[in-house]
Amino acid sequence: MGVRRVAVIAVLFSLFLVASVSGVVFASSENWVEVVRFTGGGNRFGATSPFVIDHVEWRIRWEYVPMVPIGRQNDFDFDVIPEENRIEGQFTSGMSIAGVNSPVEKNGTLYFPDLKGIFYLHTSPGNSEWTMIVEQNIDSIPEFPSWIVLPLFLTVTMVVAIYKKRLPKTSNN
Repeated sequence: MGVRRVAVIAVLFSLFLVASVSGVVFASSENWVEVVRFTGGGNRFGATSPFVIDHVEWRIRWEYVPMVPIGRQNDFDFDVIPEENRIEGQFTSGMSIAGVNSPVEKNGTLYFPDLKGIFYLHTSPGNSEWTMIVEQNIDSIPEFPSWIVLPLFLTVTMVVAIYKKRLPKTSNN
């Protein structure tokens, strides 16, 4: 009866293990999907509406065009703020986790690996028209969870131990 009980426990534990790792993705490709697009320029500044990132890899593709042909031609700034850092009506550089400030290039991409949640973009007033497109890779791979190794090892060890006990002993006569 003891061997059966151990076997049942091992099977139940294995089923639990399989169910708990079913959300882990083990292959990767790139499948970028637009989450939100923001456009503006001139005196439009402040926080955008919030957007939700629920995949581990995302990016912001941005571009700007100066509105006046004289003066500062790289008058474009934005910062990325996670919801937990945001204070309504206020902005300090300490709230930002990344940003683009006065770039020489007129377009670019800002990448974010392993970061999910609710975010805002904070734009500064300037003399440029701009577009920012937030995209996430819906096929991105989360890191392989290290907690899987121990339960998997224990399950295999239990199954091997059970089958060793059940194997008939042979004699060399």
